[in-house]
Amino acid sequence: MLAQSHHGGRAELGQNFLTHQPTLVRIAELVATTKGSILEIGVGGCALTKHLCTLGRDLRAIDIDASRVKRLQAELKGVDIAHADVRREPLTRDVVVGNIPFHLTTPIMRRLLAEGDWTHAIVLTQWEVARKRAGVGGSTMMTSQAAPWFSFELHDR
Repeated sequence: MLAQSHHGGRAELGQNFLTHQPTLVRIAELVATTKGSILEIGVGGCALTKHLCTLGRDLRAIDIDASRVKRLQAELKGVDIAHADVRREPLTRDVVVGNIPFHLTTPIMRRLLAEGDWTHAIVLTQWEVARKRAGVGGSTMMTSQAAPWFSFELHDR
């Protein structure tokens, strides 16, 4: 039997589903300030996907859990929900949004910074990671190397 995380999902995939409604609303509000197509990474329980659908924009939502994707495709007809890994998915949408699996934060951030045609990435990460990227209390090599091309902002804790 596969282990469940305490927030739902499969622990071996790093799935901890975002269910806090004020956070979901805040992320959707941030996405609403952008323009263009959206790529949601880590669909999970579709809580954020449902908020993003209300924006009326081209939305592709991906998740690494094939069985979950199949169930969600049946639940949310008309939404492009696909079985895919963000480490290989083309980053060709204007906005990338998601609750980043904590154990994959660095590889995902490195990929976001290295490739893709996106204009905004709105990601939920561990507080310590968010502070480092925004340069609060010091910076890291990754943040310094990205600084000429990217800006990092903290929006909420």
